[in-house]
Amino acid sequence: MVAIHYTDTGAGVRIGALSRLLTQAAFAALEAPSIQNTQPWRWRINENQAELYADRARQLMDTDPDGRLLLISCGAAVHHAAIALSAEGLGVAVIHFPDPGNPDLLAVLRYIRPITRSLAAERLRRAIAVRRSDQRPFADRPVPDEQIELLRGAAETAGADLHVLEADDVVGTADRHARHMVITARGDLPVHWLMAGEALSAVLLTATAAGLATSSLSDAGGIVRPDALRRVLAGADRPAAVVRIGVAGRVDVPPRPIHRPTAEVVEVVAYPAGPEVFP
Repeated sequence: MVAIHYTDTGAGVRIGALSRLLTQAAFAALEAPSIQNTQPWRWRINENQAELYADRARQLMDTDPDGRLLLISCGAAVHHAAIALSAEGLGVAVIHFPDPGNPDLLAVLRYIRPITRSLAAERLRRAIAVRRSDQRPFADRPVPDEQIELLRGAAETAGADLHVLEADDVVGTADRHARHMVITARGDLPVHWLMAGEALSAVLLTATAAGLATSSLSDAGGIVRPDALRRVLAGADRPAAVVRIGVAGRVDVPPRPIHRPTAEVVEVVAYPAGPEVFP
């Protein structure tokens, strides 16, 4: 049974249909990739919007003292939730860092209007449920170049960039048909790292929807040769994650990672009962 933390604002409260859909999107975000599966975020569902907060108690201070990996993880959660809402026909505005006085309020997904459900959004929502991090060797089948371009476009639409590596750029890989790519942030402000996380989610889900297997690493320096990394980062971009993509070598899927209890992650504000305006 799913447990949720409710906050009541008075007697005779209600949880409206919109709040329920926003809550379901927060549940979908539990499937997002995060640094060492920490899931360092909390959601607050507040009538017509879902608010994402950084959970600093989950920050890995030894490996992530500046919180960049936390922001990348939270960005992936934002994108997962936005996809889930889009697939339900809910048009939302994603507002990054809406409150300068509260830097831990990373994003707000605010309902704007109903939208036409698209096959593309539905395919990505299905990909949320089936995506796994697959560290196993890939099959000896190449990834088509046109699919690589789709991934590049997905990253750019999310506000980051995708750089494709050559086989010789990667250290210690025996998968000759695995493709490695670096997602880079377009700046060094917190919003850039948050958007890099959205791009990571977009790339992984787009690849999964195309039938490809994926895994990701947060440390580009640990797998990409230094000279190759310097070449890739010739501009001002900064490495956020390395994505490994290929054709799955086995039909069985890796196990689903353990998620935090939903009551720790999702809070729903209940309002006094009354008429609800929601198409």
